[in-house]
Amino acid sequence: MNQMLNRMVLYTAVLCVVLVVIACGAKNNKESVQEHAYPQSKQPIEEAGQTAVPNAEAKNKANGDSAEGQESKIRTQSEAEASSDEIRIVIDQSNKPMKGNSFDFAIKQVPKGYSLTEMRWTSNTVTIVNSLEEAIEHGKNGEDGFYLSGNGQYSGFIYSDEMKGERGKAIFVFNNEKGNVLMSEKEIRLK
Repeated sequence: MNQMLNRMVLYTAVLCVVLVVIACGAKNNKESVQEHAYPQSKQPIEEAGQTAVPNAEAKNKANGDSAEGQESKIRTQSEAEASSDEIRIVIDQSNKPMKGNSFDFAIKQVPKGYSLTEMRWTSNTVTIVNSLEEAIEHGKNGEDGFYLSGNGQYSGFIYSDEMKGERGKAIFVFNNEKGNVLMSEKEIRLK
């Protein structure tokens, strides 16, 4: 009888620990800071294309723009004054002395008149979209997502342990005064 009571207490304690771990693991992220979505399809990245990017429509509606309005602003390389081939971004996934998971990026070359406005991580399981302002805020508070800190000297992407080994694309969006949009993509496997 005493042994059975001890087992019940042990199982109850284990159940409580599991519930606490699950509750603590679910961060309360603000949607305006970091958007997460699960794609409707599980197509590989190469097949999914731009139309399969989750959150794009919701983000545009939140900004007061329709998806069609945004699409008309994006120019093909032949129509644009500059091309995404003129953008050079270097990704560094070397080990760092800090705790956590991250990769660094450096923007080495951008066409004249264009500036970075948005950074995205997209994979088959999650899409994270951060504006330039959100990345600066992450540089101050160390939250997951893209960050810029030290007056732009340091830039990177911080991610959770669950994302380790994930394969996806880091997408960097640049705009100019005329509303033209250029994007540069880097395919990455998170270490």
